[in-house]
Amino acid sequence: RKKVRKKKLIVKITSIVIGLIVLAIVGFFAYKALSMMSNIFQGGNPFDLFSQQPLKEDAYGRSNILIVGTTDDDPARKGGDGALTDSMMVLSVNQTKKDAYMYSIPRDLYVQFGIACNSGYAGKINEYFNCINSDDTKEAEQQRMDGIREFVGKIFGMDIQYVAHVNTLVIRDVVDAVGGVTVNVESRDPRGVFDGSLDWMCTQQGLTAEQQQQRCPTGHYIDFKNGPVEMDGDKAMWFSRARGVGLGTATYGLEQSNFDREQNQQRVIMALKDKALSSGTLTDFGKITKLMDAMGENLRTNIETKEIRTIMKIASELDNNNIKRLSFVEEDNMLMTTGSMGGASIVQPAAGLYVYSEIQAFLRREIYATDVSKERASVVVLNGSGTAGAAQTAADELEALGMDVVSVDNAPSDYTGGTTVYRLVEAGQKTATSNKLKEIYGREITQGAPSFTVGVEAEFVLIIGE
Repeated sequence: RKKVRKKKLIVKITSIVIGLIVLAIVGFFAYKALSMMSNIFQGGNPFDLFSQQPLKEDAYGRSNILIVGTTDDDPARKGGDGALTDSMMVLSVNQTKKDAYMYSIPRDLYVQFGIACNSGYAGKINEYFNCINSDDTKEAEQQRMDGIREFVGKIFGMDIQYVAHVNTLVIRDVVDAVGGVTVNVESRDPRGVFDGSLDWMCTQQGLTAEQQQQRCPTGHYIDFKNGPVEMDGDKAMWFSRARGVGLGTATYGLEQSNFDREQNQQRVIMALKDKALSSGTLTDFGKITKLMDAMGENLRTNIETKEIRTIMKIASELDNNNIKRLSFVEEDNMLMTTGSMGGASIVQPAAGLYVYSEIQAFLRREIYATDVSKERASVVVLNGSGTAGAAQTAADELEALGMDVVSVDNAPSDYTGGTTVYRLVEAGQKTATSNKLKEIYGREITQGAPSFTVGVEAEFVLIIGE
């Protein structure tokens, strides 16, 4: 009986100890979660962590998030230009279809502010965030995030519901928290990516010869072959900031400077997503704790606490093959270009300064693709109505639907008919466009070309009649 009682006592004590350990772990993570919530997310209470409220959506069922990165946490950049948003990215997610699109916004994009900033009423877009206000309060931060969200949304023609403000060092801290990442380096240069301006990292004071060799095995810090590359926090951070400025032939794989840097930032984020959501990270209490600390120190957002689980679920179910990275500087689709303003280098739309229509049309075609926008039919719009601007109004509406309006002009002076749509492609081709034009204008489609010469190659000719 003594042995039985002793055995029961041991079991009871063991159960109590295990229970206390579990309670301590749960309490610790609850405390960390609450601390992180209060620092990062908007409103809510601890019980909201168990909610799974759907994300807000635009009129087309997409949730759009603007991510802005500043260097106000970097001691070398405190004050002055510390709050410049040198990294800006938009992520658009469909919660139902489980697909996503992302694109980066050049920090040197020259825009009209609409308010007085350091540069005046126009300048580089990376200045706008801190131009809204520079106060160090939660209310001021919320005002800045709302302001930049609406400002970027107007330029790129998107309803952006969310914004996340991260410090540059968050890349380093989060990558280290998950134990490093594997980034897929994809350079146009077959040699990979090299930026000698960061070689000072190889000879930092206090490094032993062995540490220098480990940090810079080739003698250079940013020197990667194309393909998967293992990176720690520092290397991932500097790789996402490298742009090879002022090095001439000492740099390769970064020929497009900031444009290449933006693409590399996207690659680091993709690698970080994969690692953070891997089973090895999610079951490691130490990594989760470090991840919470890194985010709590370096992230602010207007995402609500009750939306956190929804975001985690979407991220875990989002396959990388369903995440499309968009670029405004593809060889066959140059929508942005460099220029000069007041002696300084800038980025501007290829269509002209402050002209964003082509960029907006591109995003509509890609992110909000429909059967019509996928066909990308070329259309000529002619004004035969006698009302000034009627053709341009129609052209703008068709562009918004994803059609390619190649010319807007007047119909021949002797044209007296009503609104007519001519289809120059064979019957059965571009059917979605044909049906949409029929729906809009309430006219049967006329197969073949009009009786007069249009002068521009197109697949459809729309004449706006009286």
